[in-house]
Amino acid sequence: MCTIGYGDITPSSTATKLFSIMFVLVGFGFIDILLAGMVGYVLDLQEKYLLRTIKGGQDRDKAGSILVDVKKGRMRIRMKVALALGVVVLCIGIGMAVMHFVERLGWLDSFYLSVMSVTTVGYGDRAFKSMPGRIFASMWLLVSTLAVARAFLYLAEARVDKRHRRMAKWVLGQDMTVSQFLAADIDNNGFVSKSEYAIYKLKELGKVSEKDILQICQKFDRLDTGNCGKITLADLMESHH
Repeated sequence: MCTIGYGDITPSSTATKLFSIMFVLVGFGFIDILLAGMVGYVLDLQEKYLLRTIKGGQDRDKAGSILVDVKKGRMRIRMKVALALGVVVLCIGIGMAVMHFVERLGWLDSFYLSVMSVTTVGYGDRAFKSMPGRIFASMWLLVSTLAVARAFLYLAEARVDKRHRRMAKWVLGQDMTVSQFLAADIDNNGFVSKSEYAIYKLKELGKVSEKDILQICQKFDRLDTGNCGKITLADLMESHH
């Protein structure tokens, strides 16, 4: 279920092969949901702890803003990547130590098998042979493979975030052209208000779509029963009846 497949123990009969197929298909999704939630919960706790620590020493130490976005109340992407990679390195280190002291492998072979296992490669040339080692591997492999998956997820999130910030810098640094002015003038009254300008820039940044804006405008028009271009308390009370 960890997609490693050492090949040291394999089903041989028809019944065990059919059972393995069903067990992996059902168990893979179940274990993934269960442990992914557990890993996410642990990382969320770590994020909340860091936020509390940074907020508590905010007046004394401004360096925490590099790691945590206090205003948005969340950990910065690069900190998430660092934590996830740290968990992966920790899993490799724990696995290497167990393989050396329990499986009696040399340090190089222990490191090799640990990396091949955590990265879900599993060539099959090395595997756990002792009972304590296999019991450890049954838990260690589940956690470590999910940690690797989470690390790749955060790396992808960091790349997307970097692209979005680059796009935002380019969009906000542009001067408005005549065609952009006409596109931003939603109500065609000959001028662009601050709200229209903000909406147009949000569209350029991909934060909202034309469909979203039309739906919002339609909802506004339904609430604006007096067709005066604004929602009054009387309009709101009338719409509730």
